[in-house]
Amino acid sequence: MYITLTILVLSAIFFMNGKIRSDVVALCALVLLLVFQILTPEEALSGFSNSIVIMMVGLFVVGGAIFQTGLAKMISAKILRMAGKSELKLFILVMLVTAAIGAFVSNTGTVALMLPIVVSLALSANMNASRLLMPLAFASSMGGMMTLIGTPPNLVIQNTLTENGYAPLSFFSFTPVGIICVLTGIIVLIPLSKIFLSKKGQNNNNKTNRNKSLNELVKEYQLADNLFRIKVNPKSPVIGKNVVELDIRKKYGLNVLEVRRISQSQSRFLKSVNQKLATDTTLQSEDVIYVMGDFDRIHQIAQELDLYIIDSHTTEESGKNKENSLDFYDIGIAE
Repeated sequence: MYITLTILVLSAIFFMNGKIRSDVVALCALVLLLVFQILTPEEALSGFSNSIVIMMVGLFVVGGAIFQTGLAKMISAKILRMAGKSELKLFILVMLVTAAIGAFVSNTGTVALMLPIVVSLALSANMNASRLLMPLAFASSMGGMMTLIGTPPNLVIQNTLTENGYAPLSFFSFTPVGIICVLTGIIVLIPLSKIFLSKKGQNNNNKTNRNKSLNELVKEYQLADNLFRIKVNPKSPVIGKNVVELDIRKKYGLNVLEVRRISQSQSRFLKSVNQKLATDTTLQSEDVIYVMGDFDRIHQIAQELDLYIIDSHTTEESGKNKENSLDFYDIGIAE
Protein backbone atom coordinates (compact mmCIF):
# COMPACT_ATOMS: atom_id res chain seq x y z
CA MET A 1 0.00 0.00 0.00
CA TYR A 2 2.77 2.44 0.93
CA ILE A 3 4.64 1.64 -2.26
CA THR A 4 1.51 2.33 -4.31
CA LEU A 5 0.92 5.66 -2.59
CA THR A 6 4.58 6.62 -3.07
CA ILE A 7 4.40 5.86 -6.79
CA LEU A 8 1.16 7.85 -7.14
CA VAL A 9 2.59 10.86 -5.27
CA LEU A 10 5.81 10.84 -7.30
CA SER A 11 3.83 10.52 -10.53
CA ALA A 12 1.63 13.47 -9.54
CA ILE A 13 4.71 15.57 -8.75
CA PHE A 14 6.30 14.81 -12.13
CA PHE A 15 3.00 15.47 -13.93
CA MET A 16 2.75 18.91 -12.30
CA ASN A 17 6.43 19.66 -12.85
CA GLY A 18 6.11 19.13 -16.59
CA LYS A 19 9.84 18.72 -17.30
CA ILE A 20 9.38 15.05 -18.16
CA ARG A 21 6.83 14.09 -20.79
CA SER A 22 3.57 12.88 -19.29
CA ASP A 23 3.55 9.66 -21.32
CA VAL A 24 7.04 8.78 -20.03
CA VAL A 25 5.93 9.42 -16.43
CA ALA A 26 2.84 7.25 -16.87
CA LEU A 27 4.79 4.36 -18.39
CA CYS A 28 7.46 4.56 -15.67
CA ALA A 29 4.76 4.41 -13.01
CA LEU A 30 3.28 1.36 -14.73
CA VAL A 31 6.68 -0.35 -14.87
CA LEU A 32 7.28 0.34 -11.15
CA LEU A 33 3.92 -1.20 -10.29
CA LEU A 34 4.99 -4.28 -12.25
CA VAL A 35 8.44 -4.43 -10.66
CA PHE A 36 7.01 -4.34 -7.15
CA GLN A 37 4.41 -6.96 -8.20
CA ILE A 38 1.51 -4.70 -7.31
CA LEU A 39 0.05 -5.43 -10.74
CA THR A 40 0.28 -8.59 -12.80
CA PRO A 41 1.40 -8.29 -16.46
CA GLU A 42 -2.17 -9.06 -17.57
CA GLU A 43 -3.57 -6.25 -15.41
CA ALA A 44 -0.92 -3.80 -16.54
CA LEU A 45 -1.55 -4.43 -20.23
CA SER A 46 -5.34 -4.68 -20.03
CA GLY A 47 -5.71 -0.90 -20.18
CA PHE A 48 -4.22 -0.74 -23.67
CA SER A 49 -7.06 -2.88 -25.02
CA ASN A 50 -9.74 -0.88 -23.24
CA SER A 51 -12.32 0.52 -25.64
CA ILE A 52 -12.22 3.94 -23.94
CA VAL A 53 -8.47 4.24 -24.52
CA ILE A 54 -8.84 3.29 -28.18
CA MET A 55 -11.71 5.74 -28.67
CA MET A 56 -9.70 8.52 -27.01
CA VAL A 57 -6.80 7.83 -29.38
CA GLY A 58 -9.22 8.07 -32.28
CA LEU A 59 -10.58 11.31 -30.86
CA PHE A 60 -7.12 12.88 -30.90
CA VAL A 61 -6.68 11.77 -34.51
CA VAL A 62 -10.00 13.35 -35.52
CA GLY A 63 -9.18 16.53 -33.63
CA GLY A 64 -5.77 16.74 -35.26
CA ALA A 65 -7.33 16.30 -38.69
CA ILE A 66 -9.80 19.11 -38.03
CA PHE A 67 -6.96 21.44 -37.00
CA GLN A 68 -4.64 20.51 -39.86
CA THR A 69 -7.27 20.99 -42.56
CA GLY A 70 -8.33 24.32 -41.07
CA LEU A 71 -11.98 23.32 -41.36
CA ALA A 72 -13.00 24.33 -37.85
CA LYS A 73 -11.16 27.63 -37.99
CA MET A 74 -12.59 28.54 -41.38
CA ILE A 75 -16.19 27.85 -40.33
CA SER A 76 -15.74 29.63 -37.00
CA ALA A 77 -14.28 32.76 -38.54
CA LYS A 78 -17.06 33.03 -41.14
CA ILE A 79 -19.86 32.55 -38.62
CA LEU A 80 -18.33 34.94 -36.09
CA ARG A 81 -17.98 37.69 -38.69
CA MET A 82 -21.78 37.65 -38.98
CA ALA A 83 -22.02 39.24 -35.55
CA GLY A 84 -20.36 42.48 -36.55
CA LYS A 85 -19.62 44.62 -33.50
CA SER A 86 -22.72 43.78 -31.48
CA GLU A 87 -21.63 42.52 -28.06
CA LEU A 88 -24.74 40.39 -27.57
CA LYS A 89 -24.41 38.75 -30.99
CA LEU A 90 -20.72 38.15 -30.41
CA PHE A 91 -21.46 36.61 -27.03
CA ILE A 92 -24.13 34.23 -28.36
CA LEU A 93 -22.21 33.25 -31.50
CA VAL A 94 -18.99 32.64 -29.60
CA MET A 95 -20.79 30.24 -27.28
CA LEU A 96 -22.72 28.49 -30.06
CA VAL A 97 -19.71 28.01 -32.33
CA THR A 98 -17.47 26.94 -29.45
CA ALA A 99 -20.07 24.46 -28.21
CA ALA A 100 -20.48 23.03 -31.73
CA ILE A 101 -16.72 22.48 -32.08
CA GLY A 102 -16.45 21.22 -28.51
CA ALA A 103 -18.92 18.46 -29.33
CA PHE A 104 -16.29 16.79 -31.53
CA VAL A 105 -12.94 18.10 -30.20
CA SER A 106 -11.43 18.09 -26.71
CA ASN A 107 -11.99 21.11 -24.46
CA THR A 108 -8.34 22.13 -24.62
CA GLY A 109 -8.22 21.87 -28.39
CA THR A 110 -11.44 23.85 -28.77
CA VAL A 111 -10.19 26.71 -26.61
CA ALA A 112 -6.82 26.74 -28.38
CA LEU A 113 -8.58 26.98 -31.73
CA MET A 114 -11.07 29.67 -30.75
CA LEU A 115 -8.82 31.82 -28.56
CA PRO A 116 -7.09 33.90 -31.28
CA ILE A 117 -10.37 34.37 -33.14
CA VAL A 118 -12.19 35.59 -30.03
CA VAL A 119 -9.39 37.98 -29.04
CA SER A 120 -9.39 39.49 -32.54
CA LEU A 121 -13.15 39.93 -32.44
CA ALA A 122 -13.03 41.57 -29.01
CA LEU A 123 -10.34 43.94 -30.26
CA SER A 124 -12.35 44.85 -33.37
CA ALA A 125 -15.52 45.42 -31.32
CA ASN A 126 -13.63 47.56 -28.75
CA MET A 127 -14.70 45.39 -25.85
CA ASN A 128 -12.91 43.72 -22.96
CA ALA A 129 -11.71 40.30 -24.14
CA SER A 130 -12.58 38.73 -20.78
CA ARG A 131 -16.27 39.23 -21.56
CA LEU A 132 -15.89 36.65 -24.34
CA LEU A 133 -13.08 34.46 -23.00
CA MET A 134 -14.98 33.35 -19.90
CA PRO A 135 -18.06 32.28 -21.94
CA LEU A 136 -15.63 30.57 -24.33
CA ALA A 137 -14.34 28.39 -21.49
CA PHE A 138 -17.85 27.48 -20.33
CA ALA A 139 -19.09 26.75 -23.86
CA SER A 140 -16.19 24.39 -24.60
CA SER A 141 -17.17 22.30 -21.57
CA MET A 142 -20.90 22.39 -22.28
CA GLY A 143 -20.34 21.45 -25.92
CA GLY A 144 -18.67 18.24 -24.83
CA MET A 145 -21.99 17.08 -23.39
CA MET A 146 -23.61 16.86 -26.83
CA THR A 147 -21.87 13.80 -28.31
CA LEU A 148 -20.43 10.49 -27.20
CA ILE A 149 -16.83 11.58 -27.88
CA GLY A 150 -17.25 15.17 -26.67
CA THR A 151 -15.85 14.46 -23.22
CA PRO A 152 -14.17 11.41 -21.60
CA PRO A 153 -16.92 10.86 -18.96
CA ASN A 154 -19.38 10.12 -21.75
CA LEU A 155 -17.10 7.33 -22.96
CA VAL A 156 -16.82 5.98 -19.42
CA ILE A 157 -20.62 5.84 -19.18
CA GLN A 158 -20.79 4.04 -22.52
CA ASN A 159 -18.19 1.48 -21.45
CA THR A 160 -19.90 0.88 -18.08
CA LEU A 161 -23.26 0.26 -19.74
CA THR A 162 -21.88 -2.25 -22.24
CA GLU A 163 -19.88 -4.09 -19.55
CA ASN A 164 -23.07 -4.57 -17.51
CA GLY A 165 -25.07 -5.92 -20.42
CA TYR A 166 -27.05 -2.79 -21.34
CA ALA A 167 -27.56 -1.53 -24.87
CA PRO A 168 -24.79 0.83 -26.00
CA LEU A 169 -25.50 4.51 -26.50
CA SER A 170 -25.50 6.00 -29.97
CA PHE A 171 -23.19 8.81 -31.02
CA PHE A 172 -25.87 11.47 -30.50
CA SER A 173 -27.62 9.99 -27.45
CA PHE A 174 -26.38 12.89 -25.32
CA THR A 175 -27.36 15.57 -27.86
CA PRO A 176 -30.87 16.50 -26.53
CA VAL A 177 -29.58 16.96 -22.99
CA GLY A 178 -26.44 18.69 -24.28
CA ILE A 179 -28.44 21.21 -26.32
CA ILE A 180 -30.57 22.05 -23.28
CA CYS A 181 -27.41 22.57 -21.22
CA VAL A 182 -25.87 24.86 -23.86
CA LEU A 183 -29.02 26.98 -24.25
CA THR A 184 -29.48 27.20 -20.48
CA GLY A 185 -25.84 28.18 -20.10
CA ILE A 186 -26.19 30.98 -22.64
CA ILE A 187 -29.32 32.35 -20.96
CA VAL A 188 -27.69 32.27 -17.53
CA LEU A 189 -24.31 33.64 -18.60
CA ILE A 190 -25.64 36.67 -20.52
CA PRO A 191 -26.79 38.56 -17.39
CA LEU A 192 -23.98 37.16 -15.23
CA SER A 193 -21.34 38.39 -17.66
CA LYS A 194 -22.73 41.91 -17.44
CA ILE A 195 -22.66 41.77 -13.65
CA PHE A 196 -19.33 40.08 -12.94
CA LEU A 197 -17.16 40.66 -16.01
CA SER A 198 -15.53 44.07 -16.22
CA LYS A 199 -16.26 46.49 -19.05
CA LYS A 200 -13.01 48.31 -18.41
CA GLY A 201 -11.29 48.98 -21.70
CA GLN A 202 -14.47 49.56 -23.73
CA ASN A 203 -15.22 52.85 -25.42
CA ASN A 204 -11.63 53.95 -24.97
CA ASN A 205 -10.87 55.64 -28.24
CA ASN A 206 -7.28 56.36 -27.42
CA LYS A 207 -6.56 52.70 -26.82
CA THR A 208 -8.52 51.73 -29.90
CA ASN A 209 -6.50 54.05 -32.06
CA ARG A 210 -3.30 52.51 -30.78
CA ASN A 211 -4.46 48.97 -31.58
CA LYS A 212 -2.62 47.66 -34.60
CA SER A 213 -3.51 44.87 -36.93
CA LEU A 214 -1.37 41.76 -37.03
CA ASN A 215 -0.04 42.66 -40.48
CA GLU A 216 1.01 46.07 -39.10
CA LEU A 217 2.84 44.34 -36.25
CA VAL A 218 4.62 42.11 -38.75
CA LYS A 219 5.92 45.18 -40.57
CA GLU A 220 6.76 47.15 -37.42
CA TYR A 221 8.88 44.39 -35.88
CA GLN A 222 10.24 43.21 -39.26
CA LEU A 223 9.19 39.65 -38.52
CA ALA A 224 9.10 38.64 -42.18
CA ASP A 225 12.43 40.15 -43.24
CA ASN A 226 14.41 36.92 -42.83
CA LEU A 227 11.58 34.43 -43.35
CA PHE A 228 11.25 32.95 -46.83
CA ARG A 229 9.28 30.26 -48.59
CA ILE A 230 11.01 28.19 -51.26
CA LYS A 231 9.15 25.74 -53.47
CA VAL A 232 10.51 22.47 -54.81
CA ASN A 233 10.60 22.51 -58.62
CA PRO A 234 9.67 19.36 -60.59
CA LYS A 235 13.32 18.66 -61.57
CA SER A 236 14.94 19.61 -58.26
CA PRO A 237 17.54 17.14 -56.90
CA VAL A 238 15.96 17.38 -53.43
CA ILE A 239 12.98 15.29 -54.58
CA GLY A 240 13.12 11.92 -52.87
CA LYS A 241 15.21 13.23 -49.97
CA ASN A 242 14.18 14.56 -46.58
CA VAL A 243 15.20 17.71 -44.71
CA VAL A 244 17.55 15.81 -42.41
CA GLU A 245 19.51 14.37 -45.34
CA LEU A 246 19.88 17.78 -46.99
CA ASP A 247 21.54 19.22 -43.84
CA ILE A 248 20.55 22.74 -44.91
CA ARG A 249 21.61 24.37 -41.65
CA LYS A 250 25.20 23.14 -41.85
CA LYS A 251 25.70 23.66 -45.59
CA TYR A 252 23.88 26.97 -46.06
CA GLY A 253 23.45 28.44 -42.58
CA LEU A 254 19.65 28.44 -42.89
CA ASN A 255 17.08 27.28 -40.36
CA VAL A 256 14.27 25.11 -41.72
CA LEU A 257 11.14 26.02 -39.78
CA GLU A 258 8.51 23.98 -41.55
CA VAL A 259 7.64 21.99 -44.66
CA ARG A 260 4.15 22.16 -46.12
CA ARG A 261 2.45 20.19 -48.84
CA ILE A 262 -0.77 21.34 -50.48
CA SER A 263 -2.87 18.40 -51.64
CA GLN A 264 -5.10 19.76 -54.37
CA SER A 265 -8.52 18.14 -54.36
CA GLN A 266 -9.90 16.97 -57.69
CA SER A 267 -13.44 17.62 -56.50
CA ARG A 268 -14.86 21.11 -56.18
CA PHE A 269 -16.75 19.93 -53.10
CA LEU A 270 -13.58 19.03 -51.19
CA LYS A 271 -11.12 21.48 -49.70
CA SER A 272 -7.42 21.43 -50.57
CA VAL A 273 -5.40 20.33 -47.57
CA ASN A 274 -2.36 22.27 -46.36
CA GLN A 275 -0.29 19.61 -44.59
CA LYS A 276 2.61 20.20 -42.22
CA LEU A 277 5.24 17.54 -42.82
CA ALA A 278 7.75 15.96 -40.45
CA THR A 279 11.48 16.42 -41.06
CA ASP A 280 11.88 12.78 -42.11
CA THR A 281 9.19 13.02 -44.80
CA THR A 282 10.40 12.57 -48.37
CA LEU A 283 10.14 15.82 -50.32
CA GLN A 284 8.00 15.98 -53.44
CA SER A 285 7.51 18.47 -56.24
CA GLU A 286 5.58 21.62 -55.21
CA ASP A 287 6.40 21.18 -51.50
CA VAL A 288 6.99 24.52 -49.75
CA ILE A 289 9.92 24.84 -47.34
CA TYR A 290 9.84 27.66 -44.76
CA VAL A 291 13.40 28.81 -44.04
CA MET A 292 14.91 31.66 -42.05
CA GLY A 293 18.21 33.33 -42.91
CA ASP A 294 19.95 35.85 -45.15
CA PHE A 295 18.61 36.35 -48.65
CA ASP A 296 22.06 35.69 -50.17
CA ARG A 297 21.98 32.21 -48.67
CA ILE A 298 18.41 31.72 -49.86
CA HIS A 299 19.46 32.70 -53.38
CA GLN A 300 22.43 30.30 -53.20
CA ILE A 301 20.38 27.28 -52.16
CA ALA A 302 17.74 28.10 -54.77
CA GLN A 303 20.37 28.15 -57.52
CA GLU A 304 22.18 24.99 -56.41
CA LEU A 305 19.12 22.85 -55.65
CA ASP A 306 16.76 24.20 -58.33
CA LEU A 307 14.25 25.72 -55.91
CA TYR A 308 11.82 28.57 -56.55
CA ILE A 309 11.84 31.51 -54.12
CA ILE A 310 8.20 32.40 -53.46
CA ASP A 311 8.98 35.41 -51.27
CA SER A 312 11.12 38.23 -52.62
CA HIS A 313 10.67 40.79 -49.83
CA THR A 314 14.20 42.12 -50.06
CA THR A 315 12.91 45.49 -51.20
CA GLU A 316 10.00 47.58 -50.06
CA GLU A 317 8.33 47.34 -53.46
CA SER A 318 8.40 43.57 -53.50
CA GLY A 319 6.67 43.51 -50.14
CA LYS A 320 3.67 45.13 -51.79
CA ASN A 321 3.21 42.11 -54.02
CA LYS A 322 0.46 40.19 -52.31
CA GLU A 323 1.29 36.95 -54.05
CA ASN A 324 4.91 36.97 -52.88
CA SER A 325 4.40 38.22 -49.34
CA LEU A 326 3.97 36.44 -46.04
CA ASP A 327 1.00 37.10 -43.82
CA PHE A 328 0.71 36.69 -40.06
CA TYR A 329 -0.78 33.23 -40.42
CA ASP A 330 2.55 32.03 -41.84
CA ILE A 331 4.58 33.86 -39.21
CA GLY A 332 2.39 32.76 -36.31
CA ILE A 333 1.90 35.76 -34.03
CA ALA A 334 0.31 34.92 -30.71
CA GLU A 335 -2.36 37.45 -29.84
